[in-house]
Amino acid sequence: MSLFSYFKKNLNKTSNFLSSSISSTFQNKKVDAETLEELESILISADISIEVVSKLIDSIRKVNMSDNNISKIVFETLAAEIEKILKPKEQLLINKNNSIPNILLFVGVNGSGKTTTIGKIASKIGGDKKILIAACDTFRAAAVDQLKTWAEKNKNEFFKGKLNQDPASVAYKATEKFINEKYDYLIVDTAGRLSNNTNLINQLVKIKNVIGKIIDANQIKTILVLDGTNGSNMIKQAEIFSQTLGVSGIIITKLDGTAKGGALISIANKYEIPINYVGLGENVEDLAEFSSKTYSRSILNLGE
Repeated sequence: MSLFSYFKKNLNKTSNFLSSSISSTFQNKKVDAETLEELESILISADISIEVVSKLIDSIRKVNMSDNNISKIVFETLAAEIEKILKPKEQLLINKNNSIPNILLFVGVNGSGKTTTIGKIASKIGGDKKILIAACDTFRAAAVDQLKTWAEKNKNEFFKGKLNQDPASVAYKATEKFINEKYDYLIVDTAGRLSNNTNLINQLVKIKNVIGKIIDANQIKTILVLDGTNGSNMIKQAEIFSQTLGVSGIIITKLDGTAKGGALISIANKYEIPINYVGLGENVEDLAEFSSKTYSRSILNLGE
């Protein structure tokens, strides 16, 4: 199955909603105030922000609709405008030719899928790189055990502290091991943080600061994992985490289980943060590198 077919298949909840609703609106109809208002409501229902919806509606207004197939023109215009918004946010997280050791600090709210995503990322990096995985969620034994299982599966080294130990001290010790034993990657798991809890956010800041004391800040990438089923709530999470931690990249999980895939476009439009991967299922291969063209056409149920 091609990457395009794969995206299309696994984004079907969003694409089925958008494509059927838009087709119904413009079938045997012209573009006028009434149909544009209907289109606006459809796009908002897919958790696309008002700001982005305004851009999309404006792009439709500017197109010459002399062709008989109005629906086709509308779909192609929307896809092109969405791709235009998303294109600058495409960025690889893992460069296998990179010889500089990197620390990947994973953050996000409870249930976003950080631990599972870490396991998948480590698997994608592959066995030719020396990887250390550190469990800095020291308050939940189950989280540590889950991460250890992933590390063992991928044949990665695993580092943990004691239950209820200060997460920053675990991160510091893990970074020392990473430097002294010359690992290629240190991947740090953190406890799920409610984005509106200042004390918990400050704990993440502390973790990043102690790591930064013994390694070049340019070697630290802070990766925000967002749950795609949260829709527009992801926008606020992106704002808070990026303001406090300087997020380097975003991974959006569980997009196969939601009709709210439009929120990804809203995030890309509002923040200058790369989108590295999207999660389209439970398996390792279901964590796919983000492609603006593939995504924009898939959510509208269009062909390549």
